Amino acid sequence: MFPAHIAYVTTTDEIETQAAAEIAQRIAVFLDLDTVLMATHPGRYGPELGLQADLPEAIERLSEVAGPIVVLVDPTTPEHSHAKETRRRLDVLQAGLGPQAERLTIATCPHAEGAVCDCAKPGHGLIEQTLLENGLSRRGGWFVGGDQEGMVAGRGAGLKTIRIGPVGEDHLSAVHRADYEARDLLDAANRIMLEVLAAD
Repeated sequence: MFPAHIAYVTTTDEIETQAAAEIAQRIAVFLDLDTVLMATHPGRYGPELGLQADLPEAIERLSEVAGPIVVLVDPTTPEHSHAKETRRRLDVLQAGLGPQAERLTIATCPHAEGAVCDCAKPGHGLIEQTLLENGLSRRGGWFVGGDQEGMVAGRGAGLKTIRIGPVGEDHLSAVHRADYEARDLLDAANRIMLEVLAAD
């Protein structure tokens, strides 16, 4: 039994830390590999594959409010021939982020090459499978992408959507239009944080 004169008080910092941990457990954020994370930069011998600017800071910001941060890798289809370089792209991502890459969950199509499935955008099968396999809820979840197909996929999966690109230049139909626009992933991460905090 503790002495009567000792008081155990939960500090404001502890309450905020616990609240942030509870938020992180229930919010999933899906990022499109090619349109959000990767970038092509001029190199000595031609274009070189690299990461978008401020990516480490953006991942750090997302980690404060998100549980799993899922990187969606579009499967190989005739329309997505760049997916043949998926391994190289993931290697660049891991090398660029270093230890931060461990915070990411990589989601790839589990079906055989050439199989008929709805994993590729604008289908949302890959999102659905990731939610199911990891016991995640779509409630409060987000999809961040940079193209029309991604917005359709995220919306089809019941997620809030953010489109990366020039803000204010989206003249698409409602089915392709994102819930929010952002200049880059850091801007999107700030939006998600504001939305999460406002919801609480």
